[in-house]
Amino acid sequence: MNRILKYRVYLMVFIIGFFLVKLGIGVEQAPGVKFLLEWGESGTAGGEFNQPIGIAIENGGYVYVSDSGNNRIQKFSNDGKFISSWGKEGSKVGEFNIPMHISLDSKNNLYVTEYGNDRVQKFTSNGKPLMAFGETGKSKGKFDAPSGVAVDKSGNIYVTDFYNHAVHKFSPEGKFLTQIGEPGQVLSGKLHYPTDVSVGTNGNIYVADAYNNRIQVFSPDGKFMNKWGGTSGNGDAGDSKGWFNVATGIGIDREGRVYVADFENHRIQIFKRDGKFITSFGKQGTGPGEFERPTDVAIDNKGNVFVVDWGNNRIQKFFIKWEN
Repeated sequence: MNRILKYRVYLMVFIIGFFLVKLGIGVEQAPGVKFLLEWGESGTAGGEFNQPIGIAIENGGYVYVSDSGNNRIQKFSNDGKFISSWGKEGSKVGEFNIPMHISLDSKNNLYVTEYGNDRVQKFTSNGKPLMAFGETGKSKGKFDAPSGVAVDKSGNIYVTDFYNHAVHKFSPEGKFLTQIGEPGQVLSGKLHYPTDVSVGTNGNIYVADAYNNRIQVFSPDGKFMNKWGGTSGNGDAGDSKGWFNVATGIGIDREGRVYVADFENHRIQIFKRDGKFITSFGKQGTGPGEFERPTDVAIDNKGNVFVVDWGNNRIQKFFIKWEN
């Protein structure tokens, strides 16, 4: 079985909106959650998608999406207007082989993980290549299907490694610094096919431990701090509040709340930074506010929530009004 097929099997078709923006009608998804708009549809033209996976929001409001099946990055306005795209299938700098999750640094440079090329690429906000690093392997600092990426305030880069069951930390120049987590299940600090990573407002590292069906939290130097999902974060799959069935993407808002794309439960769940469940929204379907296996979520500085609706080849935008 080749690597791409194995990855699809393990992710349960994780890799397996309409171009004109559609304004919503204020559909109530959960207390305080309102659907605003959607964009995208299946295709190869600008603004169309083929298995989108990752999303990132620039300080200025621009939205970046990794269009995995089309091997490109697309850039949109905050209301879904297509602006530009870059990339094509290949292994040269600026080309992609299944781009996965993406992240922005404080200067709005974009980082992209590539499942097929086992590397991370860094670009300006307009798509100019700045740096690429990574090589295939099983030892620390090497990749076997990198999936998620995040950048802290100091410019350090964190990468989830799907088949190596770990998170690698690199310097801003791409030099390997340390490994966070190790292969395993149930026990704290053990990772089982992690798919995404995010840096919290407190500097801690939040990991989507996908096939342990949980979120794990580490200090920047790799010390285990917390976990949740299932029975005391021990890896049980389920659809109850606070439980996951393949946690694939993480977003964190300005207040430190943690948003999780709950892939097989077709919903987004929201937690306090300590893992206490707050609310969830979404269900399986094709209508506004419904999802078909969401893969990622990002929040802008105005509190708008953007969800990658992978199976429906679209992006959906919501607004959450938080009560003080």
